[in-house]
Amino acid sequence: MARPKHRVNADVCADCGALEPGWASINRAILLCDDCCGIHRSLGRHVSHIKSLHKSTWNAQLLNMVHTLNDNGANSIWEHSLLDPSNSKISRRKPQAKDPLHPIKAEFIKAKHQHLAFILRPSKEEYCTEEEVSRQLHSSVRTSNLETSLRLLAQGANPNYFYKEKGTTPLHVAARAGQVLQVELLIANGANPSIIDLNGQTAADIAKMAGHIDLSERIIEYMYDVTDRLTYHVCSRKPSHRGDEHLIISDLASNLDKNELALERRNRLQMLPNHLLEELAMDVYDEVDRRETETIWFSTASLPEKCTVPFLPVNPQLSSTRNQGRQKLARFTPKEFTTLIIDLLVEAGRRHMLSNNAIQNPAVSMLRKEQLGKHGSQVSDDEPLYDSVASDDDYALTSTDNTSSDVSSQPKVDNEVNKEAFEPMAKGLPSMVEVLKKQLTLSESTVRDLREQVHTLQTTVEQLTQENSELKHMLQVKNSGDGSINGHVGGEQEPELEPVHDIKTSTIRGNQRPASMYETREGLRKPTSWSTTICQTKRDAETLSRNNTQSLWECGAPNLPPSEEVTRRTEQVTRRIQELWLAMQDPSQREAFVPCAERIRVAVAELTAIFPQNPIEENIRSALRQLNGNTGRLQAECSGLQRCTSDAEHMDRCLQQVRSCAYDIAKATKTLVTQFQTL
Repeated sequence: MARPKHRVNADVCADCGALEPGWASINRAILLCDDCCGIHRSLGRHVSHIKSLHKSTWNAQLLNMVHTLNDNGANSIWEHSLLDPSNSKISRRKPQAKDPLHPIKAEFIKAKHQHLAFILRPSKEEYCTEEEVSRQLHSSVRTSNLETSLRLLAQGANPNYFYKEKGTTPLHVAARAGQVLQVELLIANGANPSIIDLNGQTAADIAKMAGHIDLSERIIEYMYDVTDRLTYHVCSRKPSHRGDEHLIISDLASNLDKNELALERRNRLQMLPNHLLEELAMDVYDEVDRRETETIWFSTASLPEKCTVPFLPVNPQLSSTRNQGRQKLARFTPKEFTTLIIDLLVEAGRRHMLSNNAIQNPAVSMLRKEQLGKHGSQVSDDEPLYDSVASDDDYALTSTDNTSSDVSSQPKVDNEVNKEAFEPMAKGLPSMVEVLKKQLTLSESTVRDLREQVHTLQTTVEQLTQENSELKHMLQVKNSGDGSINGHVGGEQEPELEPVHDIKTSTIRGNQRPASMYETREGLRKPTSWSTTICQTKRDAETLSRNNTQSLWECGAPNLPPSEEVTRRTEQVTRRIQELWLAMQDPSQREAFVPCAERIRVAVAELTAIFPQNPIEENIRSALRQLNGNTGRLQAECSGLQRCTSDAEHMDRCLQQVRSCAYDIAKATKTLVTQFQTL
């Protein structure tokens, strides 16, 4: 590592042309003046990673990559359309050094770097998909042409693209070819140095086998860049990776607090899955970079108060909850922030130890296999590492749970750590065996509950089958006796209800509750207990098997049905109401009123069955109550209307009541659909 020397040639700011720029954007590979640097910092590291040329500590190869690209016209990649005389559509003028920072320079920088408004856009004939551009990058990094690689990255090439036919990523190709500056450029733009190829080898392994020892050691440093930066911030030392020292735990463990609050903090950190702990550590990394850059900014900028960055800028690729947690890191005092970093590093070291002891400990081996199945070193080819989402609970730790994000790397759990270094932490931390015992007890309880539910379901199915058989037999006897069913003449087929499946139980065929035309009014009300229990069991199962990106606070939230299913079932209710309305146009068809009301009841029951028993939204609860109440009234009024004989006034009153009930049902249905679609 070395501090850069003052360059002899006259550099200029890439955004406004000011002389003697003192800052560099690493991923953009350009130099910047103080004014433009302030705007870049406010955009966030996911847009532009800023570093001081004279006050920050640089790796010689990284600095060489930035200067090489800057001297060879990297800025023309970001200002392509401004420099193209044939492009008459662009009338924007590049700001000058004397122009005001706001709004002239600020708006230009946002358009240029945040919206990429001036880069080369291929025509429709030349258009390439992201995969095609990524394959071009895969080929380009084997050469020394950095400008081509940067242009492909600007056009959307994925630095982590996995070429399936060749089984490698661009970083593996650059490492094999010994292209040091290509490796620096790829990692600065989001390449993950821990990705393995088809043979299970990292880029560091490939570089070492190809004889590029220094490059292999540099890639290993990038693999531990997060923990190294956090360690240096706390104790001004970095581990010696060449000597297989990847974490400095002994110095940190002596600074651990022993009070109950500190033990509780570390307990909660220990319970986080690996990928969430990595997100916490990466968020803390970003906050360390912001604080250190802010310190340099106040010591060098002419008017530092103009462009201060008091907290981490919003990253739109992350959830709002995680962005809020990242910004709250700025509220930590230096002592609290140091304590948070120490707790994170110690927890990372503990997981290193568990990883290294996995072969001797079958329980830990099983746990590691499960974690690697979900969060292994292979990452998505479509998204950089910092895109995943954390939750409110991840940031709820009183003074240790808010953390930061590095574009280039993440802490890993694959390296050796001295076991004795963790002995001071042993007290107060739940052992892995206890955790596994609790999980086993919970699993056994779940299995017992599921067996009981299966037995209940079998009993219910038998009862429903017997009930349907009896009702069908009774209707057949009645049909053969009087030749009409529910007011319809024999031979006229009753329109069959559309098959509707319950969304909550559609994934478990045995749990479906069949809704029959023939069952009695009480038939749909009986199974309330078993349907509620099954829904609760399914939610418990989903809680145990949630995927990588599910937030911690979402597990207990009730699942609402999709709007398409609600629309389809409300249309069923509407059609039944229309049938009743048509029947009411002819008073001589009074015998059809009761069957129509019964079909409306069945359709309403099928609609309400897909909602939770107690929805959170008050409007949904009110609409469901109105549906159920008016359905009962409608059946009673239809029965009274069917009994009317010659009293015309009484019949008019009954008809009016039936119309009122039907209108209330339709209104509640519309309210339910409208309210549901706005959620």
